[in-house]
Amino acid sequence: MHVQLVGQPLASTERADDFVTTLDIVNITGGNVDSSWTSADTTAVQVLLDPFMASWATRMSNDYRWRETRFYKRSFNPYTLDEPFVRSGPPQVVYPVTHPGTGTEFQAPQVAVTTTDRTPYPRHWGRNYWPHPRASLTSSGGYMAAGNVDSWCTAVHGLYSNLMAAEFFPVVVVTQMDKQPLRGLLTVSSVQMDNVFDVVRRRRSARTTYRKVLPL
Repeated sequence: MHVQLVGQPLASTERADDFVTTLDIVNITGGNVDSSWTSADTTAVQVLLDPFMASWATRMSNDYRWRETRFYKRSFNPYTLDEPFVRSGPPQVVYPVTHPGTGTEFQAPQVAVTTTDRTPYPRHWGRNYWPHPRASLTSSGGYMAAGNVDSWCTAVHGLYSNLMAAEFFPVVVVTQMDKQPLRGLLTVSSVQMDNVFDVVRRRRSARTTYRKVLPL
């Protein structure tokens, strides 16, 4: 299941301004992959995601909010097709979420922090972008304060541990290895986070609210 955590600026109705963080999760039943993904399964995952998203909201500026989670069931195409995934169509289920940010300090909308999903193959690690961190998470030199790194890395680790305990395993999807097509899923062996802020260029605001032109 490809899960999208979706949010938006409070002052914008432009879908282009939405921000999305994704997780890929495999349902395991009795030690085997279970592709059924019933409503009970997606609800069980959402029960764990909801407080986790609320936790990030305390680290997010208050002009943004989480809006919903979308669950897309995905499967691989055969190697005879260049496109690695079968077209999934609309989400299997959408859960409304209401978690506004609480931070009263702001940064540019492109700024994010990242966590890394480490796997046994270093060139095939996953990465998640956590959007709109409040400015007070920053320490001297423009880095994220170490205590804030520790707390959020622990939160992500806790989410993954809880998912795995319920037999929903976070994975990194692989479509290529050594420049050759591949269809595979790698289990996450550890969660890593550093103190460097990142930039997501596609989160540049879609609409300009002020412009000044000075003729020469």
